[in-house]
Amino acid sequence: MSDIAARAGVSKGTLYLYFSGKEELFREVIRTRVTRLLASLSSAAPPGEPRVRLTRFIHALWSDLRGPRFDKLHRLIQAELLQFPELARFYALEISGRVTSLIAEIIGEGVEAGAFREVEPQVAARMVVGLLVQHAVWAHRREIYSHLQGRSEDVLVEEVRDFVFHALAVTGTSGGEGPR
Repeated sequence: MSDIAARAGVSKGTLYLYFSGKEELFREVIRTRVTRLLASLSSAAPPGEPRVRLTRFIHALWSDLRGPRFDKLHRLIQAELLQFPELARFYALEISGRVTSLIAEIIGEGVEAGAFREVEPQVAARMVVGLLVQHAVWAHRREIYSHLQGRSEDVLVEEVRDFVFHALAVTGTSGGEGPR
């Protein structure tokens, strides 16, 4: 809390006026972030044709994951979640759970419309989010992950999108084609 207060330019006591501790402060940061993220993802993928919506969602989530705050927040979360299991559950519900539910809704609509093969939308959504998050982690550390060197942001997101559409393709169709 001392480091946070110093960076914010306030006293440690001032922080405690608003937050009972590090855990509560972390929850509020996550709540604020997830509210903005969900609004951004929802507006990027408004109701419409499922393949178009899914493409827009993938690009919007990728853009957020490749933003300047994701890498730092991801490292912080990974470091702190082991020490604070309640925060781990909170993160799973507030960010992972809500983002996954939003994409599951799009995939479910696609299954119902016949645009995607029969899949469990929640499971497919977890896979999509996992692919995007892991690729974003790698892309933030290209100097370590040499298999990404030389690949532009556009190429990376299109590789994921192409893989997802092939995985969701109705048998006998080309899943990789579709909106870009």
